[in-house]
Amino acid sequence: MQHGSLLAMPLLLSMALLSGCKGLDVVPILNGDNCAPTREVTVARTLDGDTFETTEGESIRLLGINAPEIAHPDQDVECWGPESGDWLAAQLTDQTVKLGFDAECTDLYGRTLAYVWTLGTDTGDTSDDVLINEQSVREGESRVYEDFDDIKLADILYEAQAVAQRESSGLWGVCES
Repeated sequence: MQHGSLLAMPLLLSMALLSGCKGLDVVPILNGDNCAPTREVTVARTLDGDTFETTEGESIRLLGINAPEIAHPDQDVECWGPESGDWLAAQLTDQTVKLGFDAECTDLYGRTLAYVWTLGTDTGDTSDDVLINEQSVREGESRVYEDFDDIKLADILYEAQAVAQRESSGLWGVCES
């Protein structure tokens, strides 16, 4: 990261806090040049319902979704946070997954922003791969993160959220009115 970018980070965080936003509720995106078209990683552990670490120590944030918080220094556990974290852990832990990228590939916290697909049983056929970002929203484990509404797969995520809301799935049946 360039020196000027480091100096700008406190200013960005201050602006977010002054505008009424809580620190980690706002995930500003920064331009990055380290995104590959796609790549595979192995998931070591999940941190919550929208973030995991790879076996190489890279932190990945699922692009376009926002799961309720599990633990945060300035915030209590949110409704459906533990369930969302458990769901993501069950889907991804110890799995090799494929990452896909959009226009932005990292956030202010250095996490890689990615679409995440579980790999199907046939390595030559991607038709049974599952887009975890979409599945999480469809099952009510997370909601669409509206700060990312200009991403390529926004329509897919909003459609999945409409299904979850209509069916009162996950957090929509317990936490949201």
